[in-house]
Amino acid sequence: MTEEAGEPTIVRAPNHLGDVVLAVPALVACGFDVMVVRGLVPILEMARIPGRVMPLDRGPAGFMVAVRELRRRRYRRGVLMSAAFSAAWLFRWGGVRHLRGTHTDGRGGLLTERIEPESLRGRHRVGVFELLAGLDEGSSSSGPRVVPPEERLARWRTRLEGPAGESRGTLVGVFPGANAPARRWPVERFTTVARDLAGAGHRVIALGGPAERRLTARVAEAAPSVVDLGGATGLVDLAAILSLCDLVITNDTGPMHLAGAVGTPTVSLWGSSDPAEVGQTGARDTPVTGADLPCKPCYRNECHRRGPGTLLPDAYEECMGLIDTQDVTAAALTALRGVTGDE
Repeated sequence: MTEEAGEPTIVRAPNHLGDVVLAVPALVACGFDVMVVRGLVPILEMARIPGRVMPLDRGPAGFMVAVRELRRRRYRRGVLMSAAFSAAWLFRWGGVRHLRGTHTDGRGGLLTERIEPESLRGRHRVGVFELLAGLDEGSSSSGPRVVPPEERLARWRTRLEGPAGESRGTLVGVFPGANAPARRWPVERFTTVARDLAGAGHRVIALGGPAERRLTARVAEAAPSVVDLGGATGLVDLAAILSLCDLVITNDTGPMHLAGAVGTPTVSLWGSSDPAEVGQTGARDTPVTGADLPCKPCYRNECHRRGPGTLLPDAYEECMGLIDTQDVTAAALTALRGVTGDE
């Protein structure tokens, strides 16, 4: 879909960090203005998308502010990368008459270009956002797409490496958290991997949001050298830290995508979701999936299985339980040898 004369276009971006990062190639390629929840604005700023970024605040007051801004700017065409009814309803209230999006959440009557969800299944999420924007799948650029400010990089480089910038070995970031329980590898296994890597001479930092401080503290207990940064970073600082890491070990979560977007290789852990559809695409990734199960991938945020498992005594979160610490440590050490050129 191209922007026609007199028909200014705006995109309603997704609501989650990982999806926004995966939408960046399409947003850069299409050049449209973008509305995104305020907390994710820094991602689009660091990605330097060509269109105007319009912050959206949650709640009735934020809704009405957005409606007034949409009407003031007289957008007439809209692309809905959010699948929610509220996204279409907001744009309609804002005077956006031509809406393109998936026929989901009962909003089909508000759309003028309906895209059936079945037509998008099996595609990687980057391609889905390209198609929603009216681009050919695979037409947007790949590779690192988010560039943290230099002053943040300098600040964290000094903090993590010392004033002289003298590295004490490769730097590994570890993300033990995830909003979806079914995508969360047991924290005690992250602890084992962190201890093994620290014992091998690598510097390890535990990363996570404010709600994940308990998890990062557990990981930091693995060895005296592990640094706990749980809850200590916003998105800009997180992007800077990730770009300084040589490797990130992470669950399927937003920071995994942000690591790839700043160009940092990852070792990613997969249970209920499928890396072929939602894996990070900005840097080299080594997915660790454990054993095959008949229920994988289920795409659920919470495991619904109970009783005896297929390979383990307990079926609950069996997919994550079958990811072995030795496999993750081995994948990390192999990836780090690639970074240092010691292969």
